[in-house]
Amino acid sequence: MHNQFTCISYDMIDFLIPSKYIVSGIFLNIPTDTKTIIFNRETLPHIYIGTLLEKEFQCKSKSDASVVLVMNKNDFSKEICKTIVNYTDTAFPATGNLALSVNGNISSKEFSLETFHLMPEGIRERLSSYGIDAIIFPDRIRKQILISPDLLLKKFFTGGFE
Repeated sequence: MHNQFTCISYDMIDFLIPSKYIVSGIFLNIPTDTKTIIFNRETLPHIYIGTLLEKEFQCKSKSDASVVLVMNKNDFSKEICKTIVNYTDTAFPATGNLALSVNGNISSKEFSLETFHLMPEGIRERLSSYGIDAIIFPDRIRKQILISPDLLLKKFFTGGFE
């Protein structure tokens, strides 16, 4: 059985998010410090997470294009939703959508769950708190990391990884 993932590609790493969490993915040329975007005639809270990914995972963007991932607040904890509203100074619209953006390429990929490797027991809890759920090593160069957007935002708001 294969599952669908949204893949955010950087130079040596692909970040994978289960596609069920993505309402829409669009290319928009927006400044990284913009706290809101207009999407489908709604003002969405916006957070640029590209710097966090590039700094913490020591990767470089393969693109100058801004990719906006529209997600729904129902996939995030109440604590993170409150922090998003405070950080962006913007309430969620009626749809409950929000926007995360990166500078990178996105695509849709299918993977069998058997291709993912869980993290070793000794470091699993720590990596999970960083938003890392599993990893794939498709070759000797690239890594494909399954990330949890909720936990990744938690790290964003607490100042990144330790």
